Amino acid sequence: MAFLLAFLLVLLTAALASRLSPWPLFFLLALLAGAAWATGVRAEALLPWLLLALGSMAAPRVYLAPRRRARRAPRQGRPTRVKTTEEAQALAQRYEVLEKVGVGGMATVYKAKDRKTGRVVALKVPQERFVGDPRFVRRFHREAEVLSKMDHPNIVKVFDHGQVDGVHFIAMEYLDGEGLDRLIEERRLNLRQAAAILARVADALKHIHAQGIVHRDIKPGNIMVLKGALKEDGVDPRGVRLMDFGIAAGKVLTRLTITGARIGTPVYMSPEQAKGQKLDHRSDIYSLGIVLYEALTGQPPFTGGYETVIHQQIFQVPTPPKQLKPEIPQALSDLVLRMLEKDPAKRPTLDEVIQGLSGSWEEEKGLPQPYYLLLGVEAKRGLVRLLDVQGTAARLLSGIGSAPGHFPAPPLAVAADPEGGIWVSVFEHGAKLLHRFSPEGELLLSAGPYGMKPGEFLFPVALAVADGSLFVLDGETATISRLDLKGQYLGRFGGQGLGRGSFQDPKALVVAGEYLLVLDYGNRQVQRLTLEGRYLSRYAFRRSKESEELRLLGGVGAGEGRIYLYDVEAAKVRAVDPSGALLASYALPLLEGEDRMSLVELLPWDGVLYAARRGSSRVHRIDLRTGEALPPLEVYAPVRALALWKNPL
Repeated sequence: MAFLLAFLLVLLTAALASRLSPWPLFFLLALLAGAAWATGVRAEALLPWLLLALGSMAAPRVYLAPRRRARRAPRQGRPTRVKTTEEAQALAQRYEVLEKVGVGGMATVYKAKDRKTGRVVALKVPQERFVGDPRFVRRFHREAEVLSKMDHPNIVKVFDHGQVDGVHFIAMEYLDGEGLDRLIEERRLNLRQAAAILARVADALKHIHAQGIVHRDIKPGNIMVLKGALKEDGVDPRGVRLMDFGIAAGKVLTRLTITGARIGTPVYMSPEQAKGQKLDHRSDIYSLGIVLYEALTGQPPFTGGYETVIHQQIFQVPTPPKQLKPEIPQALSDLVLRMLEKDPAKRPTLDEVIQGLSGSWEEEKGLPQPYYLLLGVEAKRGLVRLLDVQGTAARLLSGIGSAPGHFPAPPLAVAADPEGGIWVSVFEHGAKLLHRFSPEGELLLSAGPYGMKPGEFLFPVALAVADGSLFVLDGETATISRLDLKGQYLGRFGGQGLGRGSFQDPKALVVAGEYLLVLDYGNRQVQRLTLEGRYLSRYAFRRSKESEELRLLGGVGAGEGRIYLYDVEAAKVRAVDPSGALLASYALPLLEGEDRMSLVELLPWDGVLYAARRGSSRVHRIDLRTGEALPPLEVYAPVRALALWKNPL
């Protein structure tokens, strides 16, 4: 019997440790008491066990739910039946609720069958927390009234609305498809499809505006593309629906808030809507332009927190779509920017939008121009860019990342070779630092490992191509290495020193005919060398005739028999001939956000001097014949390097 008592104590201990439910504990306690009485054990000896058991039964219990597998989406044609809810019970007199298909910020949508007609509908039911607000209820039914007046193939149809036992509902057309937001997120749209979808939405808006209604909440999530509607070159005209008119109110509603919530999604708000001003149909055109921008590029023009986006909507001009995706036709990119004008009077009409989206524009292919600006910039994608001489993006290459042809940091320098190859130098510890791309962005070769041996580099700050060779300036070792266009090492020269073929903190390297020009920044001069590295002469400016101290130089360029030097202290570009005689001086404008002390990339070509301060997102242009400053080119990313690319075709 003593053995039985010990065994029961062990069981009770295990039961307490495992937080067993009360009924097994009661049973164990009863057995324990019987065994104790039979063996003559005193009750005081069992008192601690009894207290523990009672405390365990009284304490709140925490149960860990077993890990569940992710629920699979219901198969088409076999909807998952929903559990009976108060909403479903109330609506059961008129509709058989089949499944819940979505939950929004203010309403739940069910798939249901009309018991009278047998028609499958979408039931929109407001969430309980909003039903107590009479303003919300009026607006909810206002949506149904607005939609019931619409007769357009691209606007969702409303069949009925009302309430049953306090449950408000709108019965509308059930749509089997996907939201435009999902299609954009999964990048499943080509340019033709995106334009065709938005053309149908524009036509729907035209119908709405004709009835004095402003939608006010145009966004991808309110645009549905029906299953099977997407075609290779567009969309079935009847396969697009504009939905959710919950905040459309014509001239009645002018307040920015309803039931304490801000109306509209800030990313898609017009500037006037963001300011809380009275709206008209032109606000919808702006919002449609935001959606078109996102559908074409895969990203909205403005991002961030609510207040940040509001500020951008009011004050900031977005990056042109073509700068993010060069294959977007220029006409389409221009249309988007017109739709996003801050001034409503400057926006196109919906007829112009439809014409622009349905026009005969073609996706531009190839590189038709003979010359392009080659830039290295700081950006997540498009680290290397080809722009035409008017600043329009033609190619975006590489990016930040670990994929082949991508790098952990922006380029240090860029250069072009006669075969159309694009050379890029980067800093990446332990990796190869020189890379050659095709104009299409294909990585052709990598060379120049990190290190100090011949053919290795520590910090390749500048590149230049001449005589079928690539010249690489290493800022750390102050040497210039020569490689062939296959990346094979041929030799090097230079080194640390005070001049005459040696350098102190060299920053730039350019080709001037049969010579190399090196910006010897630490020695405040530009050295001219032969392609073999033999010192020939230098270019420098004294502070004054009486002083031997030299002025700081921050840039060098060459072209058409002239050498261009940036005088940092005067913020001017000096043009000299090969002998060093001063020919002209050009003031380099200092725009907002630019640093006068920054190094400057200089590229003279075809009578225009292109100049970019490193870190600035603009490329200045100066007419070399008149000295007049031309409008700068917007790059929309900080510039690190600038060169000229010649089309080999």
